[in-house]
This record gives sequence, C-alpha cells and structure tokens, in this order.
Amino acid sequence: MFSRNGFSSLFRPRRSLKERFIDFLRDNSALNRLILINISIYLLFVVLRFIFYLVGYLFLNDTNFAEILILFISFPADVTSFLYHPWTIITSIFSHASLGHIFFNMLMLYVAGKIFLQYLTNKQLWITYFVGGVCGNLLYMFAYNIFPVFVSIMPQAIVMGASGAIMAVLFAIAIYRPNHSINLILIGSIKLKWIALIFIVIDLVSITSNNAGGHIAHLGGAIYGSLMALCLLLLQAQKSKPKKVKTKFYSSRPNQARPMSDADYNAQKRQQEEKLDIILDKVARDGYASLSKEEKDFLFFYRKK
Repeated sequence: MFSRNGFSSLFRPRRSLKERFIDFLRDNSALNRLILINISIYLLFVVLRFIFYLVGYLFLNDTNFAEILILFISFPADVTSFLYHPWTIITSIFSHASLGHIFFNMLMLYVAGKIFLQYLTNKQLWITYFVGGVCGNLLYMFAYNIFPVFVSIMPQAIVMGASGAIMAVLFAIAIYRPNHSINLILIGSIKLKWIALIFIVIDLVSITSNNAGGHIAHLGGAIYGSLMALCLLLLQAQKSKPKKVKTKFYSSRPNQARPMSDADYNAQKRQQEEKLDIILDKVARDGYASLSKEEKDFLFFYRKK
C-alpha cells in the first residue's frame, strides 16, 4: 500500500533543468560559488581567445596572437616572469585550456567539495581552495628552478588549471575523514583514503610525462590539504582533552615569608576553628555528601593535622 505522501510523490512533476539551474545559482555555498567562478572565467576566456585570434588573423597575419592571452593568465615557472605577472598565481587556479579540462576538474571539485562540506565549513573550503592552489603553483615553480631536468624548458614553462586547488580539497577531507566511503561506477564503494593514495601514485609516476608541471602542482595542493586537515585534527584533540583541576592545599603555616606573631597565630587558629565548627554542623545536619570540594579538602587537612 502507498501512503498519501508516497502515492502523490509518484505523480509529482520532475523539476526541469532550468529550475535546477536557477536553484544552483541561488545557492550561496562556497562550492557553488567556486564552480560558477571557474565556469564564468572559462567562458570569458573562450570569447576573448576568439577575439584575439581574429584580430591576429585579420590585422597581424598571426594566428598565434591568441597565445598572448594564455601567457597573461597562466602561472610561469620562471621567477622573473612571475614578478612581472604576479596576478597569475591566482588567475591560473581559475583558468582552463579546454572544455574537457574544466569539465573533469569541476566534476572532481563537486564530488570532493560535497563531502568536504559535510564535515567542514564554507570558509574552510574557500581557504583550502585558494591556499592549496597557491601552494601547488609555488611547488611547481620551486621544482622547475631546482631540478636540472627542467632547466631547458623552465623559461617557457607555464601551468594553468584548478587541479592543485581541487587536490587540496580532496586530500583535506581524505585525511580528516579517511574512512568516508563513496560509490563509484563499475567499482562500488571505496574509502577516501584509498582514492587519495591512488591519486598520489598517479601523480608521482606521471612526473616524467609531458605534463610534469601539472602533476607537481597536484602534489603541492595535496601536501597543503593534508597538513591543514592534520592541524584541524590536532586542535580538536587538544580541545577534547579534560582540563586539569587545580587542587587547593592548606598549610598550617601559610605565611612562610615572615614568622607569625602570637596574635596572628591565635587569630588564624580561631578562624580555622570557627570554619571547622560550621563544616561539622553542616555534616551533622545534611551529611558529608553536602560539602563542597573546598570544604572536604579543609576537613581532610584537619583530620591529618
């Protein structure tokens, strides 16, 4: 049998793609904003690249004129080039060279970002994306300027794409919640820690490929994401530790700095005896369990005295 709600849901009209798209635009989550920014920049890039190509073809007889735009937004391996184009450390992590490039990156960002926001906040997602992307670029620049194998191509080498930033998001949540499982087509359920391990192995093996810079940037993002998650876990562990309670101790000679006069000693003794009488009256009236911790400590001191 069907309940009224269950029966009516069978005939409820499905939401159109237009309605879903409008809901997506209205959603102010960090994940949706990041995806929209990437897509918008890619569409702008396509239009501007076509204009640059047309201008180069018609006026300069140069079909490579459009490549100027790529150099303007991509992150260079050469330090001097970067100093002349410092904005590229940010623009490059929102830029994509092709439709396939942005499609697979946004698909991966959507999956990793959805899981990320189940456990962490929108602010943390923004920070992880930006800082992870920047760390990926910096590791890429460092590697191309340090390792001799890249010396010959370093002056012309550039990198663009959100992959490093996305790897930071993926590894942050994989370290923070390693046993979270997702279902993959043809594979089934798999834990995040194994997905992260597979990506690391692929990037390490692929450093010798034609896209070495991209894979190094992936590793930079993964390193930042992992460290960020470990810091969060350590902070949570510190907060969850029980606080040490300071125990008050009573001394028969509280003022050790100077000898007590007879008057001071007698006055202190009278105060302590009065306090003792009050505590004993309370025990007789309400029982030992009614005493506060301070009163119990005071009574314990006098019993040992």
